[in-house]
Amino acid sequence: MDAHSGRPTTGSAAADTGPLGPAGVRALKIAIVVMGLMIVLGVLAVIGRIFYLASSKRTQTPQAVQPIAPEATLALPEGASVRSISLAGNRLAVHYAAPTGEGIAVVDLQTGRTVSQVSVASTPARP
Repeated sequence: MDAHSGRPTTGSAAADTGPLGPAGVRALKIAIVVMGLMIVLGVLAVIGRIFYLASSKRTQTPQAVQPIAPEATLALPEGASVRSISLAGNRLAVHYAAPTGEGIAVVDLQTGRTVSQVSVASTPARP
């Protein structure tokens, strides 16, 4: 028993410093300082990048807007219904279903003309 505190003595120095010795505590303090500096430098790098991107001039020039034909007519087969449409650049693809079969028509929006007409044919499943 310790005369001053009334606690039992273990006889080792580890009881005074915890599970780590003095060298371990020093290494832990150094690791904490290094990690704290890394966090601060990382945050400063992110803030610096944000300011850089916000203050730099645009290097990409916007593409000129192409005029669209004021009117375009797409001739579909009799009884056809449009299933879906898709726009890519100045081309419009129209997927349609007709009593004679399905197809895809591609229209150039600048000229208003049909560029391509593709028939979609299904093949019978193999046994």
